[in-house]
Amino acid sequence: MSLGIMNIIPGGIMLNRIKKSLNEGVKSVKWFAAFLSERTKAETSIARLLYESSKLETKLDELYRDLGMRVLEIKEKGEKEVLKDFIILQTINEIKKYREEIEDLKGKARDLGKPGE
Repeated sequence: MSLGIMNIIPGGIMLNRIKKSLNEGVKSVKWFAAFLSERTKAETSIARLLYESSKLETKLDELYRDLGMRVLEIKEKGEKEVLKDFIILQTINEIKKYREEIEDLKGKARDLGKPGE
């Protein structure tokens, strides 16, 4: 018998090595699959947060436009107390709220994007 056959048949030394290597390979593939799954979940969450942020920015742009239009309406009427107008005060409060929400969403997206978390 040749040396290679002796390593396979008596005691199964070669077979054990192959089995051990195969098990290590399977463990590596499982780890990599789990890693990719977690990263995909994180990236999906980031995309969702940024999408929500973008929608709020669109609403914010509309509020800026409405605010400007209202200021012009008041000025055209000859009124001087622009900041006492209820609609303007309400719009300013909404703008502040949207800005905070946008920053919150972007902060959460940044946190999810940090490695190791």
